[in-house]
Amino acid sequence: VVVTGLLALRDALHQFSNQWLQPGEVRSGLILAALALLVYPLAPNTPLWQGVLNPQVVVRLVIVLLVIQSLAHVAKRLMQARHAVALSALASGFVSSTATIGGLGMGVRAGEATARANAGAAVLSCVATMAQIVVVAAAVQPAWLVRLWVPALAGAVVAGAWGWWRVRGATGGPEDGTTRPQLPPDTAMFKLRDAALIAALLTAVQVGVQLLTRWQGDAGMLAGALLAALADVHAATAALLVQGGPASPMAPAVAQALMAALLVHAGSKSAVALASGGWRYALAVAPGIVAHTLAFVGVMVLWG
Repeated sequence: VVVTGLLALRDALHQFSNQWLQPGEVRSGLILAALALLVYPLAPNTPLWQGVLNPQVVVRLVIVLLVIQSLAHVAKRLMQARHAVALSALASGFVSSTATIGGLGMGVRAGEATARANAGAAVLSCVATMAQIVVVAAAVQPAWLVRLWVPALAGAVVAGAWGWWRVRGATGGPEDGTTRPQLPPDTAMFKLRDAALIAALLTAVQVGVQLLTRWQGDAGMLAGALLAALADVHAATAALLVQGGPASPMAPAVAQALMAALLVHAGSKSAVALASGGWRYALAVAPGIVAHTLAFVGVMVLWG
């Protein structure tokens, strides 16, 4: 039946492989398949140093990040060009929402775009922040998903609605057409180096927070998480969640530290917006960042 189906679809498959699929995407697909089918099963599934370091968990996190980037790449090719800025910001948010906000701010300062349009795209990148909190939880401590998915969904909905409201009707020029963006043939579906660096950063922060926790207890865990959140909230999330599950004695301290880390991270993003794009850009970005962060924190308090 499978062979018959493939024979019946041979013309469509031939057209897909020759006209739509790009060489860079083929290479990316092979790399992703090798990681998922060869590297991941062979990686040792042995928790090291009280469960902080697990090679298979690190590889799984890299694979998840690559899959997210790949889906964003495919969506970008399928969607119309007038949505390219917003979608690019959303995809870049899975690498670094803070860096995305800074890059869009520099575009505003250089006069390449309006503050409203780029501010909307900047807030849309925060949807990726909420999504990656769930991804990190699933990778390092799946038991926390019960507590985190509803707050993350609330934060993502607020960020998406706010960002889309800012983007809609704000862009102008040729990108408002109905054509799809044309990417170079060698464009990869993901950046393996970026995903590996993010996984390495998450692991390093986990180790640092573990050291502070063993040294200073809950106060050390909170201090480490807040310092990590200044640069990357996902690293802080991973470092906190590995301290214990939602039913462990550490759970209340972990939840409070996570909410505090998100609030610090919101302030850090707002400061980056001000420094990169000026006060008009910051005033357009900061309310959306604060709103989606408060949505996450508020729902987590009620959900808990």
